[in-house]
Amino acid sequence: MKFNIKQDFIEAVRKFTIQEGMQIKWRTNERYRARTIYKNRAANRKWLAGKLIKMLRKYLNLKHGEIATYFKRRCDLNLNKSSLTRAFIDAQNVVYGDAVAQYLRLRDYAETLLKSNSGSTIKIGVSLQLDSDPIFEKIYVYFDKCKKGFKAGCQPLINLDGAFLKTQFEGQILSIVGQDANNHVYIIAWAIVKIEKRENWRWFLELLVDDVGEPNHR
Repeated sequence: MKFNIKQDFIEAVRKFTIQEGMQIKWRTNERYRARTIYKNRAANRKWLAGKLIKMLRKYLNLKHGEIATYFKRRCDLNLNKSSLTRAFIDAQNVVYGDAVAQYLRLRDYAETLLKSNSGSTIKIGVSLQLDSDPIFEKIYVYFDKCKKGFKAGCQPLINLDGAFLKTQFEGQILSIVGQDANNHVYIIAWAIVKIEKRENWRWFLELLVDDVGEPNHR
């Protein structure tokens, strides 16, 4: 990028540093050039954590070394390990705290789905605790429109699949899919469980049979 006059460059730098929350110190300027010193203390814990929150929400398995490399490459910052660790913990508390809040509102989520998707099936499994709130175990979701579409336009075959969830609480998502008349994958139902094991698949499939009905034997 070229600037016609030195003052245009100075104003562009000023705008950028304000936008990014940075601080700079101008060196004694010469007639034909302007130089600055980037003051690392402007990249404080709060600023670093703000950047890391955005990164964590996009890359949940972000590693400490990757973060240090990012700030070195993008901001030319050589951050000491303790400063980076403190900011990383702050960011994790915000991001993972969001996840905790979402799990606490799981029943609200289920009620909202049922209100907006009449005829659907939502089942939540928990383990009861004597001195604390119940602990989430699993959830089953089957939308009414998926149910009707599967019966009306899909082949009488299903496929089972499981995948790991890359979140703080881990777990696995189980899915049952079919094939429509155009040979496209058709989502029938899905569930989130702690681990993929026979008991969880049995629970999932029994609920599916309750919704779809027993298969026709020919």
